[in-house]
Amino acid sequence: MTKNVKRNNLQPWLEYFDMLYAYEDKGLLDVFPEKHEAYITQAAVHAVSDGDDPVRQLAKAVPDTLKRIRAYAGWRSREGAGYLSRVFALHVVKDDAPHDLLYTLLLVRRRVWWRLWRLTDTVDAVTYDETKNR
Repeated sequence: MTKNVKRNNLQPWLEYFDMLYAYEDKGLLDVFPEKHEAYITQAAVHAVSDGDDPVRQLAKAVPDTLKRIRAYAGWRSREGAGYLSRVFALHVVKDDAPHDLLYTLLLVRRRVWWRLWRLTDTVDAVTYDETKNR
């Protein structure tokens, strides 16, 4: 008698990781698993994120992309589930050289007031004002 075992289909993840690897080959994405950070061009972050609506793009799709890129970095690190519990930074840069920073998204696991008994992924954004650098 066999048990009814749920099997997860990992093929979509593997295809997504292949796509991210192709972006790395093209120089649109740099992943540093040991530093828990990645750099991605603005065009690439919009290309790998779901949806056409700009409001949804910022509100839902980009944080989901951040989580997927963190999973890719964790997979590359071969560290296991512990990798996902650490802070991860995604730096979005300009498309053209010298690839100045536009903003950084930090993925942090913390307790939130509406769910104190559980750690939740939260996203903090750091923006860079170009006028202050002049």
